[in-house]
Amino acid sequence: MANQEDNSELTSWQNYANGRSYFTVDTGGALDGMVNKLMAGPEPTTFTYPMDMMKEKTDHLHIRIFQKIRSEDVFGFANVQKLGEKEAFTFNKDDFLKIKPFTDQFNASKGNEELEKTLRHIFLPIPQQVSDAISVAYAEDTLNPLQAAGLKAVAQGIEDPTKLLAASKTATDALMDQLDSGTVNALKAALSGKALNAFGANVSSTGVIGRATGQILQSNLELLFSGVTLRSFPFVYDFAPRDPREAEVVKGIIRTLKKAMAPKGGSVEGGREALFINSPDVFQLEYKTGDETHPFLNMFKVCVLTDMSVNYTASGTYATYGDGAPVHIQVQMTFKEINPIYAEDYDNLSNGGITNVGY
Repeated sequence: MANQEDNSELTSWQNYANGRSYFTVDTGGALDGMVNKLMAGPEPTTFTYPMDMMKEKTDHLHIRIFQKIRSEDVFGFANVQKLGEKEAFTFNKDDFLKIKPFTDQFNASKGNEELEKTLRHIFLPIPQQVSDAISVAYAEDTLNPLQAAGLKAVAQGIEDPTKLLAASKTATDALMDQLDSGTVNALKAALSGKALNAFGANVSSTGVIGRATGQILQSNLELLFSGVTLRSFPFVYDFAPRDPREAEVVKGIIRTLKKAMAPKGGSVEGGREALFINSPDVFQLEYKTGDETHPFLNMFKVCVLTDMSVNYTASGTYATYGDGAPVHIQVQMTFKEINPIYAEDYDNLSNGGITNVGY
């Protein structure tokens, strides 16, 4: 239980919460008032564990849960306008063929209004292990002189198809002029092997050259950027409720997380199930100090909860309170961001200075 001094600090912190549709707290009995608001109604929307955790400058993890709402204009460039009695699409060349990531829609003012309708909050202490990792995909790639000459010839042929054969011959002649007769014969053998492959043979040009001269073509091996990756964040939380009210909060947290990560079967229309399955809810995670973003720790993009496991006997034995609530529960969760990180994301966070480590 919180003492009177703790109550005043908790109430001060809740002034921040009141403006964001969180639970309210009575000054005379902070925890009692919080629990009454928290557990009122069929679907509580805010949970805090431990219940007396929040003070004015408490470091914590704030989890916001939303329904995933997609914009009808997924590509971001189709604007419908009336032309007489017909509708037509107009295109903005700056946005043409740019598919907007969900994070962009999430941060849009109109999108936020829709998301707020399904908003739920979970406040948890900072986990024991705090880390982030970011990676970028690279792959090895090779380009030999024959391939380079072929690419050049094809590029010229695309510009003027009538000159494709002439460009190919020019590129081949230029290559052959720089080679000795033995290597030229080996290349001819390799090209012959390639021609045989069109008839179902399995001849390697590299193998043919190696057999003829003991050499291989210059490979020009290089490590090239091949794509972006998505980050994952594992969390492990131990819940040890100290009284029946806190046990109810723990139960609500676990139930809310499980429900949010489950796909939705769709609405029933005319006595029949909907044709499609709707995607699960999305999560916005944020490390905070009181009501402010944490001044150092990493930030998150919008995430989904991909894995969750609950151990109701975390102490190694089955033990419960009189109401059946386990005395020690361990919850393991894995969140995964649904959009990759780009350099511009750090620029958008700076605002003239470095506020934290960014993503």
